[in-house]
Amino acid sequence: MTAKCALALALLEGRVLTVYNCMKEIGYSNIAREIPRVIEKDFGVKVSRVPKESTNRYGDPVKYTEYRLNVTEQNKEGREKLIAYCKKEIDAIPKTNRQSKAVKALKQVEMFPVV
Repeated sequence: MTAKCALALALLEGRVLTVYNCMKEIGYSNIAREIPRVIEKDFGVKVSRVPKESTNRYGDPVKYTEYRLNVTEQNKEGREKLIAYCKKEIDAIPKTNRQSKAVKALKQVEMFPVV
């Protein structure tokens, strides 16, 4: 499985991604660049962006963005392409623990119909 497939699976699961959790779980350090380049452009979906403001542990203000793939009529065809891509990318026999988790996640995504 590639990082592109892991990013697609995370979005299909409905997870909210930020720079922090994307780097930690998927491996992309610049999600603001990768989502338009590898997801929106290739699959024709629109990923929503929600700007957030908070403070860090020292009380300084910080800004970040949350990314989410919404289940909408506009994204229906693109979601189908994403699911097909992930099916093709993930081997039938998982080679690692992480890949077996990805196979399980893909099966869970398939249980929900595309609106």
